[in-house]
Amino acid sequence: MKLSLIIPVYNVEQYIARCLQSCLCQPHVVADDYELVIVNDGTRDDSMKIVEELTMGLPNVTIINQHNQGLSMARNAGLQAAQGEYVWFIDSDDWIEQGCLHDIILRLQETRVDILQLQYRNVYADGTPSNEHYSTISGVLNSKDWFIQNSYHAAVPFMVYRKALLEGYCLQFYPGIYHEDSEFKPRVVYLADTCASYDKVAYNYFKGNSTSITAVLKLKNGLDLFTVMNRLAAFVDEHHISGIYRRSFYTQIGIAMRTVLRTLDSVNEAEAATLRQMIHDNRHLLRRMCSANNIKIQLGGLLMYTNLTLGLKIYKLVS
Repeated sequence: MKLSLIIPVYNVEQYIARCLQSCLCQPHVVADDYELVIVNDGTRDDSMKIVEELTMGLPNVTIINQHNQGLSMARNAGLQAAQGEYVWFIDSDDWIEQGCLHDIILRLQETRVDILQLQYRNVYADGTPSNEHYSTISGVLNSKDWFIQNSYHAAVPFMVYRKALLEGYCLQFYPGIYHEDSEFKPRVVYLADTCASYDKVAYNYFKGNSTSITAVLKLKNGLDLFTVMNRLAAFVDEHHISGIYRRSFYTQIGIAMRTVLRTLDSVNEAEAATLRQMIHDNRHLLRRMCSANNIKIQLGGLLMYTNLTLGLKIYKLVS
């Protein structure tokens, strides 16, 4: 088995058929080339009826049933069950391009990298696609050289990962938070040895799901981002990361802080006050931002550390 597609399922009866059909109707691959690991995270709608109808009798489909524990734990369960040398986490409201699995498997066989960067497009509720988003890598690159460019998207489905890399470093998704991808992916890219890219669009990222956790930013989004930022800071300290790599992690912290500032504009005043207090209580993160390898993030960290109220206003303008 070469490639495991891990698909968590929770209340996605509108979308799951499209997702599964895109994975199952792939030319030039057979059941021995890939598997689907479908994790029923305690869905309360008819999603699993659709799953069972579409996958009945297929030898390369594994279904895991668990009580609702959230996306992180569903992905972790799928990873534990996966039999492939590589894993690809696919969200159940998204879908993949026809013919991409054959090409991706060939690219993995050719490069033998730890992580393969994929290309994607956003697709909106009316079916309108965005321009393709490309983050390409020339040949095979040392992953740390790519890490310091900060050019990879936080979304986990935009990469294929060597399972042994994740298992060797005990890399899993942190449970119970939103923005788990922003906590997971920088650690993976830093710890990997090699990376390459597949330079055709493989992934369709659906932006029309109003129930998506990032569709409307809530107080929990902002609070969980402090968990993300503090875990990244702790990772830097625990692994004694220094130099440009440390500064690149601090850039990732700054990117997360930008989303906190966007959340401030989406919540009511009482919730905004809670987030402002969280920024004040986590001023050590602002100090780290001052050492990022991004000038705007450096400036934002300095301004907010010096004067939070004024710094928030100015950083919103410059970022």
